[in-house]
Formats: sequence, structure tokens, C-alpha cells
Amino acid sequence: MNNTPFSIVIPVFNEEETVIEALTNLKEFLDKHSYTYEIVCVDDKSTDKSGELLDNFEGVKAVHHKKNRGYGGALKTGIQNAKYDTIIIMDSDGQHKAEDLPKLLEAYDSKDTMVIGSRKIYQTKANRVLGKYLIHKLANYIFKENIVDINSGFRVFSKSIAKKYLHLCSERFSFTTSITLAYLAGGYDIVYVPIEVQKRAGGESRVSFKTGLRTLLKILELGMIFKPLRVILPVSLLFFVVGTLSFINDLRIMNLSSTTVFLYSNGIIMFVFALLAEEISNIRMEVIRRG
Repeated sequence: MNNTPFSIVIPVFNEEETVIEALTNLKEFLDKHSYTYEIVCVDDKSTDKSGELLDNFEGVKAVHHKKNRGYGGALKTGIQNAKYDTIIIMDSDGQHKAEDLPKLLEAYDSKDTMVIGSRKIYQTKANRVLGKYLIHKLANYIFKENIVDINSGFRVFSKSIAKKYLHLCSERFSFTTSITLAYLAGGYDIVYVPIEVQKRAGGESRVSFKTGLRTLLKILELGMIFKPLRVILPVSLLFFVVGTLSFINDLRIMNLSSTTVFLYSNGIIMFVFALLAEEISNIRMEVIRRG
């Protein structure tokens, strides 16, 4: 499918220092290789001149938000405004190289596949390594997958498939994490293609501790939607284990305590709740597949 037309969706927020150079390099590369494409840039209510620069850049479809919705919100708008089914998302800060596009497109052999440009861990700032490690471990556990790069912003996927899950995806930076997990839950294939990212050409990254915390919470939320047994059963088991320890102590003093009853009762309730949640999840997934 590497000859298919595609739409490149680029979210933009206060990137006046980088966006023109990034778009110029991208267009030159695409035109040189005679691709059929469109570039959709979504200005997420920038407070600098980014929106004006996009309006004056020839060959770009500029869409403007009336209020700031966040990285994920900008991507959703861009995807909805794209005219081709094959979607490529890239960043506007110059980190992603157009030269890597052919590799990703070559790996995109079916609309049921998402191709992710995967980065090396050393390409992540030192103060984010622990956060990325925890995010990956939690996601890998809940979804029982070896996710190489869960939040890369350079990827290829089908608009018709992604639209089924956009309502579940975050409006913020964890959009890419959300769409990755949604694809895995839906049984779609994910292919990882190694890429090299460049240093930001300007500005500062807006990823913070709060961003990482939101991502962890989003993984738990999607886990409850798609894989509730993996989230709830360990909690139920914990109640049973602690309840058993409490019961052993009760045997020593020959008295069944209210603590033991409380722990066992909650373990049973959590177990039943997990089974019900799993059944609801199966029904939800069936509705999504039919839709």
C-alpha cells in the first residue's frame, strides 16, 4: 500500500520558530518522490504567529481551533478533516524526518495495520526515562503485549479504523498511547519501524510530570474498558490474600474479626464486578467492530 494517497496530519501549537522549515522540508521531499498527498495542519489556538504562517503557506490545508484543545484534540480535528483514508501523523517541531516516511509506508501493507516509528530509549530525556518505563510496564501488563514505543508521534494508520476509537482517545498528549492500546484491544496489527528523531529546532517540550500521570490514568481507564479482568482481578486477589492472613490471626485468638469478613467480602465483590465488567467490555467491542 506504499503507493496509496495519504493525508499528513500535523498539530501545531506555538511553533512559529520551526513549522515553516519543517513544512518546507516535508513538501520538498514529498514532491521529489511524486507522492499523492495532502498536508493538514491544525492550529490549536496558538498565541504566536503559527496560525498566520500556516494560512500563508502554499499547499497546506490549515484548520484553526477557536480554543486550545490539546495535542490529541488537534489530531482528532486533523483526522476528521483529512480526505484520504491513509493517515500519517507527524510533529511540527522538526523532530521527525521526512526521509523516514518511505520506511513507514512500506510497512503499511493493510488498513488493519498501524505502523509506528519507534525511537530508542536513549532518545528520551533522562528525567522522563522512569516515567516512560512505568507507562510501558503498565500497558504491557494490562494488554499482554510487548509494546516497543507506545507514544511515538510519527505513525501511519487508517482513518476508517481509527474513527471507531477516537471518542476513547485522549485530547492531550496521551492520544498516541490511547490509539495504540485501542488498536491492540481491537485485534489489529502494530508494526514498529525504527526511526531516528532530531533535536527540537526551537521552543520547549510541554511534556511534564502531570502529562505522565495523565497517561498512566488513561492506561488504567482503557484497561477498565478493554481488559477489566487484568485491572480488577489483582485487587480482588489482594483482598483475599490479606483476608487470609487476617483469618490466620483470628484462628490464633479463636475469634472471627470484622476485618476478616470485610476483606473476604470485598474480594468476592471485586471478583464478581470483574466478571461483569469483562462481559460489558466484550459487548462494547462487538458494537465497535460492527460499527
